[in-house]
Amino acid sequence: MIRRRFLLVPAVLTAGLVLAIAAPGASQDAPASSWPALERAAQAFAEGKLAEATEGFEAVARDPSAGSFVRGLALFGLAEVAMARQDTAVAIAAWERLAADTALLRFHRDDAKRRIAEAKRIATGLPARDPAAYREPLPILPKPGRVLYVAPTGDDAADGSRETPFGSLERARDAVRSLKRSGGRELPKGGVKVVIGAGEYPWERTLQLTGEDSGTTEAPVVYEGPDDGKAILRGGVRVTGWKPISDAAVRDKLDESVRGRVLQADLRALDVDDWGDATSLRRQPELFVDGKPQTLARWPNEGFVKTGEILGTDTFKVWNTIEGCRDGKFRYVEDRPSRWLDESDVRLYGYWFWDWFEEYQTVVSIDAEEKTFTLARPYSNYGYRKDQRYYALNVFRELDAEGEWYLDRQARIVYWLPPQGLDVSKAEVVLSVFDRPFITLTDVEHLVVRGLTLQEGRGDGIHVRGAAECLIADCTLQRFGGDAIVVEGGLHHGIFNCTMRTLGCGGTRVAGGDRRTLTPGGHFVENCTVSNISRLKRTYAPAVHLDGCGNRIAHNLFEDIPSSAMRIEGNDHLIELNWIRNVVRESDDQGGLDMFGNPLYRGVVIRWNRWSDIRGGTQHGAAGVRLDDMISGVAIYGNLFERCGAVHFGGVQIHGGKENLVEGNLFVDCLAGLTFSRWGESRWLEAIERFLPQAAEPAYASRYPELADLKGDANVNMIGRNLFARCESVFQRDGGVQVAALNAVADGALAQQIASGVTLSADSSLLRSILFEPIPVDEIGPYKVNRP
Repeated sequence: MIRRRFLLVPAVLTAGLVLAIAAPGASQDAPASSWPALERAAQAFAEGKLAEATEGFEAVARDPSAGSFVRGLALFGLAEVAMARQDTAVAIAAWERLAADTALLRFHRDDAKRRIAEAKRIATGLPARDPAAYREPLPILPKPGRVLYVAPTGDDAADGSRETPFGSLERARDAVRSLKRSGGRELPKGGVKVVIGAGEYPWERTLQLTGEDSGTTEAPVVYEGPDDGKAILRGGVRVTGWKPISDAAVRDKLDESVRGRVLQADLRALDVDDWGDATSLRRQPELFVDGKPQTLARWPNEGFVKTGEILGTDTFKVWNTIEGCRDGKFRYVEDRPSRWLDESDVRLYGYWFWDWFEEYQTVVSIDAEEKTFTLARPYSNYGYRKDQRYYALNVFRELDAEGEWYLDRQARIVYWLPPQGLDVSKAEVVLSVFDRPFITLTDVEHLVVRGLTLQEGRGDGIHVRGAAECLIADCTLQRFGGDAIVVEGGLHHGIFNCTMRTLGCGGTRVAGGDRRTLTPGGHFVENCTVSNISRLKRTYAPAVHLDGCGNRIAHNLFEDIPSSAMRIEGNDHLIELNWIRNVVRESDDQGGLDMFGNPLYRGVVIRWNRWSDIRGGTQHGAAGVRLDDMISGVAIYGNLFERCGAVHFGGVQIHGGKENLVEGNLFVDCLAGLTFSRWGESRWLEAIERFLPQAAEPAYASRYPELADLKGDANVNMIGRNLFARCESVFQRDGGVQVAALNAVADGALAQQIASGVTLSADSSLLRSILFEPIPVDEIGPYKVNRP
């Protein structure tokens, strides 16, 4: 007998949860089934009544009134019964019926094809899943026809051999161009590899690669770090010569408890012309000590304070209830800012109106008697309101906590309060300087950047624009003020096995494919680890911001992020086998994955991901996956949600969308499994009006035939085959309009097994009763790669 084993959750899942009172409109019971006949057939299957189950599933599958979602589940049921009988041929026939029926859901049809391939593997004695099938096939690089060498001690007047290497990557680039010209615009057979030797390379100019630097499939161009050691491109300068503050008047501005401990260093000897700006993204310098970013002197030292009375005159109301003001003047509540009257450049950072959007603001004046801040233009994008979170920074007088620093741009002196016990003479203190991308690839084909470390820039790391088939692999990008890697346009560019951490903005921004014609871009972000990002831009700077059509995010680990880990825009993207944990820590109204605002963003598949410890949010909440404002036609399948949801959001939150499929997921210890924010019909019809012309275009009408009924059935989604264990509620605010089938709530004993990481059989009665498919937990996240 073929038995499929099923690891629901690994043993690291903690047990125990203090349950709160369920929210109004919440239920801890499974939602009522939209098609009882399907439930009866599945229950017969669970009880081993296979003939009765077959008859029941067949009747539902042939009933046109059952609807596409339910009929698809019935065909899956027929296949499961056949597999239980070890009749692979009959199971494949059921899946083939499903795959061929264009009236059924496209996701179900595609999934049936996958199940056919797995059944054929099982029939030959192989495991059902082949992990390699879900990994990007990387290009096999030929043996290069020419190898050039670069070393920190090299000389650009040398010949680039191993014995006499070049001193810069620019010189190596020019040598590759010369080879190409001398070869009649062709590279040597096998292409060219540039080996960048271990050591540090001060980075003062962007390495610009253009179409002239392209390779081919048979003759690629490869820029590769060493097998031993690291090639480090550094955009910062070391700061030395630390000593106590020499000017008594300056020293006396500081809190008495730290005056004797704050150090200063003179920067005039450094070859730096541009000191940037205190808070302008991609222009602001940062101070790093042994790789750790220090904190620009701020108040309060942790967390936020709240705005007082808003004093501007350009007032408005949102929804006729929330009062706001467009011009920036407000009272501060605490006394502390009254000490800053001699500060020359105070900045404020705040969530000025909504808790999901923040900005830096510059203070023009402080009135100590009235306790007011007056801000400079441009004012905050959404205006200001009372009791919103903010903090002050770039305030010399507030240099009072270990690790804080301040840059006096006029005097060119940097001040720093080192941590207790740190031997400053042995510490590496670096000030970031370079504010442009380190490397740009513009209209380049078949070029690989591999095994490099890029760090300490004020701006972005690598930009790729246009053309095709470029790969950034095995690189570390860290301590940047902007994004690590940006891909704009082109076809099948890849970011693979990279580490991106300690970033001011996001990990990657990737856009590719044509949404107008629904032509896929084929870009991928795979096997990467992205952590400790969005440090300077706290919202809308995710690990991956994906746009366009037909791109993929797979096998990554995203963690330690104040807002979303992924922001997805566009169509037909695949998000699979990623582990997302400890995100949406500060912002509100967000998800670990967030989509927003376009009912034509369809065909996105979010499958087999793990969402852990997403518990942030202030007024609205934080979700594992959030489909916001009309997002429709998305499939959320086979995911594990553990300890997700806060305030009003559950593991999955749907706001005003329709035709989304939430199927085969496991929800454990979540505030709620699914939560909904339903729109009224008039709001839906008004909002979608501008999308109707595009929905009728041939590319969209043929790809998504359901768009013919875009105006109808607002808020109706399909929820099936989900299992809920120890969640405070299963559904919240669903309105009873969802099409639901084959969902179950685990009893206490099974919930405890799940929470303990026990391996459960997919043949268990409860799992059979909802046709629950194993979640490939052991494949989720990065996998080991052996560098050849």
